[in-house]
Amino acid sequence: MKIAFQAFTAISFLFIVTVWFAGLRLVVVPPASLSMHPATAVVADGHTYRMIDSPQAMCGRQTYPATDCEQVAIRKLSKLVLIRLPFNQWLYEFTDPERPVRGNLFGEARLRNAI
Repeated sequence: MKIAFQAFTAISFLFIVTVWFAGLRLVVVPPASLSMHPATAVVADGHTYRMIDSPQAMCGRQTYPATDCEQVAIRKLSKLVLIRLPFNQWLYEFTDPERPVRGNLFGEARLRNAI
């Protein structure tokens, strides 16, 4: 049993290291995009993306995004796709593309209304 656990741990570690160095990332394209159907894509050599990312979140992280930032990101993404999976709303919400727009640096902390 101890050897089986060690083997499982070693295989898991090798899998994680391989995924990291190969640059495999999950990129979620929402239904509103024009260039690509809604999908969750496994991207190779995606070191510019986070582990789970979306083109909207990527453009939202830029200080001054171009007007066609999302379209350029989706075109670049379509060249790097290895596997297309069905769209997953939970993964898309996990990328939280609206966070940079809201400007909440320290979370959802609210100040008191009265002092």
